[in-house]
Amino acid sequence: MEPKLCLSLSGEIIDTKEKWEKHRREELRYLLEHYAYGHRPKEIPDKLSFEIVEQNLLGSLKYKRININTDGFVFPVRVYLPVSDKQVPCFVYFMHHAQELDSDIDTTPNNLYVPIDEICARGYAVAVIRLTDIYADDKNLGTYDEGIFTVYGPTPDKRRDTDWAAISAWAFCASRVADYLSTDSDIESKELAVCGHSRSGKAALWTGATDERFSLVISNSSGCMGAAMLRGKEGEHIDFISTHTDWLCKKHSGYAENEEMLPIDQHMLLSLIAPRLLYVQSSSLDAWADPSAERRSCRLASEVYEMYGMIGAVLPDEDAIECNKAYHDGSVGYHMRDCEHSIRKEDWDMFLDFWDKKR
Repeated sequence: MEPKLCLSLSGEIIDTKEKWEKHRREELRYLLEHYAYGHRPKEIPDKLSFEIVEQNLLGSLKYKRININTDGFVFPVRVYLPVSDKQVPCFVYFMHHAQELDSDIDTTPNNLYVPIDEICARGYAVAVIRLTDIYADDKNLGTYDEGIFTVYGPTPDKRRDTDWAAISAWAFCASRVADYLSTDSDIESKELAVCGHSRSGKAALWTGATDERFSLVISNSSGCMGAAMLRGKEGEHIDFISTHTDWLCKKHSGYAENEEMLPIDQHMLLSLIAPRLLYVQSSSLDAWADPSAERRSCRLASEVYEMYGMIGAVLPDEDAIECNKAYHDGSVGYHMRDCEHSIRKEDWDMFLDFWDKKR
């Protein structure tokens, strides 16, 4: 049985948005930090600055590369924009290591994973964050002594079981990108989306849960500790994550042998995005992520959208779910592409259609 979404730690029934915002939302964020994503050493940098190191035309697009300095840690973000006199909405996209290897985004914007030219042609900008520029996502060191952790710590010898890990570090830097975008006169800063695939989809969801400036949050095949309910799912589970990755805090690994005892599940994560727009994509052949578990989480999180007088996920019964069909009627969008674990142009077409409809 999953933890009750609208029942406080004290046993109080949460039945209004006022109770949700004042009490339960804060409780859930704390629980998700404490048992999964880890507590950050700080939420807002003491010193933050931006430097545009390159600005030119790249094909038919405007291109900017900006170095973001957060308390002495510097990482780049690459921004691609349509040539326009109007401010445009912007997708912030997490690009993980395997996608970086296939994409020279400094010279060729369009690639297999993010069709930047086509996104810009539809009137949107794209800001790309490479995970390896923050903390390597391909090494799974578990030491947290590289990248952003060299500035913010804690050092390995002082690390507690509930300290932040890689997903939270990536999300922290996405918030710094939002800080920059709020200063960019080409960007409509009140219309920001954050998107990622797989581990990056997990990071996108945690970004959206912790930073309300993102008005749309997109998870593409994020699976376990992303959009999928942990209880009852197929494929990836805590035992794999805790032994093969450094995404989550150490305390999380202690539940590998008894997941039913974990005080959280992923409908809680999705609920923190309400009443903002949420989009979940599944891949039909991706048993590791488990599409049915992702849909279950969407359905359960819809309870909070309804508290705001909104419609959450509008999905048919499980046996009636169709591949490659857009389920866009509610504030929680969904589609399942007929494919293995991947993100492609066809997914972006769905994301763009949803945002066009809901903006």
